[in-house]
Amino acid sequence: MINTPITIAGRIVSDSIYLERKDGADGVLKIRVATSRSYRQGDTWHNLDKLFISVEAWGRLGINAHRSLKPGVSVIVQGFLYTNEWELPPAEEGGKAQKRQEIRMRATSIGVDLNHYVVGFKETRPNAYNNPGGIELPDTTSGNYPDVEGMREAKRQAEAQAEVRSDGEAQAEDRELAYAGREEAHE
Repeated sequence: MINTPITIAGRIVSDSIYLERKDGADGVLKIRVATSRSYRQGDTWHNLDKLFISVEAWGRLGINAHRSLKPGVSVIVQGFLYTNEWELPPAEEGGKAQKRQEIRMRATSIGVDLNHYVVGFKETRPNAYNNPGGIELPDTTSGNYPDVEGMREAKRQAEAQAEVRSDGEAQAEDRELAYAGREEAHE
């Protein structure tokens, strides 16, 4: 079965929450986006087919979106839908656990809807900068986020070194260190 990407346009209706993983790897951003089909009848706008969906963004996308977006901002989100399932413990002893599920969207791209805004932007990689018209940009010096690029580079280097060696045990340990974001791989 093919999971085709979808695109929604709507407004952020919740504060963004950025959750770091316990192992220090890149975390996840969680937001709620509301969208609907609107039409105007006379002087009144009507909203039909309302949709509220939980959106999650991983890695650099999650970090940049958390730094840049706030409730009320109109966004365009592209990604994939999936079903998140969990169980609630029984309400009384001997009772049956309640199964719950929710449709979520795993974002691959999030952008500000330019029908509503003029924006400035700043590359997340060094030496690339653009700020048209003096628009205020979010602070990128915060140390509250993991160094996603550094962790990925350390992982790539450790995997490349592990492929060269034939010692299987050292290879496994190097991969584990790379996943943890450390550069302490065996020489």
